[in-house]
Amino acid sequence: MHIFINDRDVGTMPTGGATVGEIFEAARVHVDPRNIVTAVELDGAVHQVGDDDRYLRRPAESVGTFVLHTQTPADFAAGKRLDLAAAALVLAAKVRRVASLLREGDERGGNSLLAALMEELRLALLLDHQITTLDGRPAGGAQDAIRTIAPTLLEAQQRRAWTTVAEILDTRLVGVLEGWSARLETGAASAI
Repeated sequence: MHIFINDRDVGTMPTGGATVGEIFEAARVHVDPRNIVTAVELDGAVHQVGDDDRYLRRPAESVGTFVLHTQTPADFAAGKRLDLAAAALVLAAKVRRVASLLREGDERGGNSLLAALMEELRLALLLDHQITTLDGRPAGGAQDAIRTIAPTLLEAQQRRAWTTVAEILDTRLVGVLEGWSARLETGAASAI
């Protein structure tokens, strides 16, 4: 098996009945300790770290080229901030769609999409927190703004005031998400 760390050729390693996971552990000694492994490439197929079950148990003799992709924590975090900025814009578009559905009288469709949207938003905020933990830079700032909107939104939902819910989503939450996206992009660009 031929091994690379990013573009650096580390050489060949005998597989001797080993698994890809065992080769992975052996190859990690060649990784700069200031970097983190972000992906594993096996014969051109890229697997993100975290998808370990998809490749670690695979017999190593079935792989010709093995590449460990690494980044500094700051570069990794900057890339994730850019991904999160794009996701915040997608969330803003979904919020607009929920508001539109509610205004059209489709309470069931609007509330169904809103429930899924809120879970996506929760996960995005969690990712923002984890990125902040990784690189120590300030979070995108959406969490506090959303906390101020949430009680008003919840109260309108409980009253089944769907026009008010739509108005809160359109006039307040969309702006928070778009502002968050812009701050994430600016933060990622300044980190690179």
